[in-house]
Amino acid sequence: MKANVRLINNKENQAIARQIRDYNLRTGNTITISFEENLSKIVFSGEKILIPHKFWNKNNLIIEGETKKEENDCLIEPSEKGKTVNLHLDAELVDELNKIKEHVLSKTQHEIVLELFKKGLHQYKRENQ
Repeated sequence: MKANVRLINNKENQAIARQIRDYNLRTGNTITISFEENLSKIVFSGEKILIPHKFWNKNNLIIEGETKKEENDCLIEPSEKGKTVNLHLDAELVDELNKIKEHVLSKTQHEIVLELFKKGLHQYKRENQ
């Protein structure tokens, strides 16, 4: 997951975007710069985005991520980071999970959802008769 910052695409913000890009390059931070399809916004994307304090104007920036004010800049990081969880499962549960995996491996997501919906509908009808 990446953090994103958007600026409205106008001359003033294009100059600001260049300075933000250069600042990230000088600090060794890799970011991607692109434009929305209709060219209305400038989009910065990366694992972390550094915005110098002099350009930190929340009215001007659309931020997707968590912000942290640091000494020379503001750091924007993705709001949700994945976490690794180690599970120890008993043999019966592992066997059941493997059966489910084999069952759904050859099906599309649509087929699986349709099958679950039908089973749920049949069970609901049985319970309400």
